[in-house]
Amino acid sequence: MRIEPEIDGVSIVLVGNFNPAIFTPAWFALCDLLPKTVVDGANLQVAHPEITHFQTDWLNLQVTIEKFSAETLLAPHIRVRDLVVRVFKEYLYHTPLRAFGINRNVHFRVRDFSASDRIGRTLAPVEPWGTWGRRLGTKGHQGGMISLTMTQATVEGRPADDQVNVTVQPSNRILEDAPGVYVGVNDHYTAGETDGREMGRRLMETLEENFDSSVAGSENIIDHIMSLAES
Repeated sequence: MRIEPEIDGVSIVLVGNFNPAIFTPAWFALCDLLPKTVVDGANLQVAHPEITHFQTDWLNLQVTIEKFSAETLLAPHIRVRDLVVRVFKEYLYHTPLRAFGINRNVHFRVRDFSASDRIGRTLAPVEPWGTWGRRLGTKGHQGGMISLTMTQATVEGRPADDQVNVTVQPSNRILEDAPGVYVGVNDHYTAGETDGREMGRRLMETLEENFDSSVAGSENIIDHIMSLAES
């Protein structure tokens, strides 16, 4: 990417039916899914039948009854894929899974307000808004794009319900000096016509096969958004 992100994350979010209470650091250590040294330093915030949430030096894990989320802000990002695949292929392969998303989230700083405004005005020009649009000003100080999401509803070669969603908005994490921009890419996968019993296995195979290409595709999108900041 042409601008080094200040916050650079990848998360995998599974949709299904989960038992949050089992996903404690101790369970990950018992199953040899995380090293004991990592588990010993984990910050367990809550472990409850309806939600478990803990953080390690590289992993932020949160599980509810319907959603399993594993996020990392540290390279190599492949660790989060390997962890999720091991959990649901080796240990919890009977877990009902319906879909998953590979999410790429970055916050990057641009050199000045004009650069961030250039991104916003390119993606959401004010001219189509007529008289009211002119009230937003020419430089963005009086108003402009707050959040924009674009969706690719048909992904070639994938099930009908798969989609790619891209969100661009001002960063709420970079608040000092030069302005920051957030870009989030959600690459959403479903199991298509796969039978319910095979759905989890098929989704984990899909995750293994597509993680690298999904992240690379997301980075291409993010890099293009970054290019809009250039004069």
